[in-house]
Amino acid sequence: MTKSAKTAGEILDRTKPPLPGLPKDVEFPEYFDITLENGINLLVIENDKIPVVSARLVFKYAGSYYDSGIYGAASVTAELLTKGTQKRSATQIAEDIDFLGGNLASGSDWDGSYVSLTVLRKYLNEGIDILSDVVMNPVFEKEEIERVREQRIAAIIQGKDDPGTLSDRMFNRAVFENTPYSYPHEGTEKSIKNIKQNDILKFYKEHYLPSKLILAFVGAISKEEALEIVKAKFGKWDKGKTDKCTQEEDKNSKSKQYSNENIYVVDKPGAVQSNLRIGHVGIERNNPDFIAVTVMNTLLGGYFGSRINLNLREKHGFTYGARSGFSSRIFPGDFSVDTDVRNEVTDTSVSLIIEELERITTEEITDEELQTVKNYLTGLFPLQLETANSVATRVINIKLYELPKNYYNTYISNINKLTKEDILKAAKKYIHPEKLYIVISGDSNAVKEKLSKIKPVKIFDADDNSLN
Repeated sequence: MTKSAKTAGEILDRTKPPLPGLPKDVEFPEYFDITLENGINLLVIENDKIPVVSARLVFKYAGSYYDSGIYGAASVTAELLTKGTQKRSATQIAEDIDFLGGNLASGSDWDGSYVSLTVLRKYLNEGIDILSDVVMNPVFEKEEIERVREQRIAAIIQGKDDPGTLSDRMFNRAVFENTPYSYPHEGTEKSIKNIKQNDILKFYKEHYLPSKLILAFVGAISKEEALEIVKAKFGKWDKGKTDKCTQEEDKNSKSKQYSNENIYVVDKPGAVQSNLRIGHVGIERNNPDFIAVTVMNTLLGGYFGSRINLNLREKHGFTYGARSGFSSRIFPGDFSVDTDVRNEVTDTSVSLIIEELERITTEEITDEELQTVKNYLTGLFPLQLETANSVATRVINIKLYELPKNYYNTYISNINKLTKEDILKAAKKYIHPEKLYIVISGDSNAVKEKLSKIKPVKIFDADDNSLN
């Protein structure tokens, strides 16, 4: 055997599997993007693999952040859209959609309100007629408002028995005090009792405007067909005025009463577990460091193999699972660590979480940790684009959060570019162990003595009344 042949044989050794290469960026689908004269931003993603069309309407700057003191106004308005129009009752809307074999839904989050329709291609015209009717001609009948009111209040009262709901509400009150985020998205018991038909009509008239509308079609439809449909069904809709999206304080809030110098316990007598929320204000969705923060948080508490989960679950056996995450919106949401632990290890769990937050901000992660998280995120991303609706959601996010158009085309390569130094830099910048709010829902008598060795403990009942 010649030397060159031997070298070639060593290079082509087939007894060993080849080393995998770096994951490549996915080819994110092209989409049609146009803004009509009345301000509607139309997006079309053509996909004729199955004879189905989905339409998703998102009214930006029309979510719960804009309730303006009438907490729950956005979510109640969105829920009522499909409960009656000038020519269709709630029952008729449901029956008409069922007859078409379609699905019609409406709702809201903090940033916007939405209506979505999925229907077979052959019934598209009939489906769009119903969709445009509920969006443009809702009547918000008092009978339907009362029904929603009763259901909403019952759910709020039921939530007072849920440890996760209790700690979540207290955490938001503490972290976001004096801003709209300090109130529940679904409203409070008092606000829902007092909400009136005129409040809902006012919210609708101010926020459901073509100038705020992103309308995405996905599926077996061409851009020409979509444009023709939108002009026919929505083209005469008056543009209205779009106010600039600004961050604001809540003029109706009480004076500041929360401090990260205390631990807040929502008392749930007899509970055998404590529900923990530990964190602070996070980042906005279009933050340029968002991808670095995502990688950093995944390692910290964003998947099963994360540091926090391995510490609390695998090493100590304190919980079935512990997680961390950034809730990113138009304005900065929260960063928090969430878990449920036994009463007797509540204080130790708090200390361990704080230690992990301090460690991520002071020590470089290992090469192995970084590569494992990169592999996890880059392997997961293509799976998140397997349906037309998931692609549509991301296209809408590009518009809603003003992301670069190539954001998803370069997502994988931008993850793979990150270094250990980048992750440490992101942790130092966006994780603040010295600013943590610690909120616990559980039996105060079982946990307060040990917790008081960490910080002073303030105790509240489920209605936010101080108990000490």
